[in-house]
Amino acid sequence: MEVGAEAQVVIVGAGIAGIATSLGLHRLGIRRLVLESSDSLRTTGFAFSTWTNAWKALDALAIGDTLHRQHETLHGNVTSSTISGLPIFEISFKARGKNSMCEKELVANELPSGTIRFSSKVVSIDKLGYFKLVHLADGTILEAKVD
Repeated sequence: MEVGAEAQVVIVGAGIAGIATSLGLHRLGIRRLVLESSDSLRTTGFAFSTWTNAWKALDALAIGDTLHRQHETLHGNVTSSTISGLPIFEISFKARGKNSMCEKELVANELPSGTIRFSSKVVSIDKLGYFKLVHLADGTILEAKVD
């Protein structure tokens, strides 16, 4: 059994939320570790739309400009009748569709090597005073200050 105080913060899951959170903490100088149960970044899923408030978060992480150049802007939606083919509803908005793997790779590449620990399945988390003990399937126990 390995016991280690590897990070102030342990983040479970290397999806876009987990790695974006890790990048934000990295930029603040906070030690963190992302645990991912799979052996690499998952490529499941294809794309998702991002609204203005999400772009503000990506801009704060200093990756918004790169993503803006790679993805088209959607300016609205028109719903048409399946019978007549005529528009029955129209709404204007600004959003962008993105390939989810492209975004995850971009954010992950901004992280220092070793930030994401792959093949790390969390089996339990115990509270020990001010700390949390994160138990992994391989017997490793990680100590974190924040959960």
